[in-house]
Amino acid sequence: MEVNFERPADDQAVKHARTTPVRCPACASPAAPFVSSRDFNRQTTELTFDYFQCGQCRLVFMDPIPGDMRPFYAGGYQTIPRNLAELRAIAAKERYRLEPILRHKRSGRLLEVGPWMGIFSCNAKDAGFEVSALEIDPVCVTFLNETVGVRAMQSSDPAESLARMEETFDVIALWHCLEHLPHPWRVMQEAAKRLAPGGVLLIAIPNIESHEFRLFKGRWRHLDAPRHIYFYPKESLVELCRASGLAKLEVTTNDALSRALSEETWHLWALAKIPVKYVRGAVRRLGLAYSRYKEKKEDSGSGITAVFQRPS
Repeated sequence: MEVNFERPADDQAVKHARTTPVRCPACASPAAPFVSSRDFNRQTTELTFDYFQCGQCRLVFMDPIPGDMRPFYAGGYQTIPRNLAELRAIAAKERYRLEPILRHKRSGRLLEVGPWMGIFSCNAKDAGFEVSALEIDPVCVTFLNETVGVRAMQSSDPAESLARMEETFDVIALWHCLEHLPHPWRVMQEAAKRLAPGGVLLIAIPNIESHEFRLFKGRWRHLDAPRHIYFYPKESLVELCRASGLAKLEVTTNDALSRALSEETWHLWALAKIPVKYVRGAVRRLGLAYSRYKEKKEDSGSGITAVFQRPS
């Protein structure tokens, strides 16, 4: 199913949009220019994409959003494995994704939104959870249902799908998908309603306030324009979940995922900038060491991993 985003109908509309104040799509407050970027990661287009930050809720968002996002996702993020054994071999390296959940829940009904080929869902199922999923890609939905053994439903609008559900879940996981979704504030609000009493919501997103974003700006690896549309600063994320009736259990920017994102950033930057192998390796290690020092001191790692709970 296609994700349909509204966009200006022609160049004149784009010009008009740029000469009128930009307002936050979540709360309608005025927003200011934040950063501009291109598709440095995949190079699918030469277009420049503009991001703004809301002066009220602090949401960072792209404006305008391309009307058809499919060309920017061509090829997906990873090749879908041939079988369950291959998926488990990949998932074994990323079991740390499940650790924030296991500190609070050991079993129950778990829903993952945006699982792609199912690394998190596979680990959750193997850990004993009864797993369901909402996924936009039809090939992934088939793979999840037929190979992984996860009840996967196709959806291009997770907020609407969550709102139509009557069942509740002990865990809902949004593992690095929120930044891709239309209306992420609605997704979190509807997810909060679908939690059973005592249920937990896991949200993992890139940290737009990270040390490395401040360093690389529009060339930050995990800005990933134009695929990443929305970014919540840490405190804004906490406030939105609090307003949805959820209590904060833990929030970190210095977990295993954040370290992995940082390693990827410095590896690819050095690979692109430094032709000499040994010099490249030395610079990468120095840059990574400095980043980790700053990130730990400032709580400014490359990713945010947060767990919230619905009161019992």
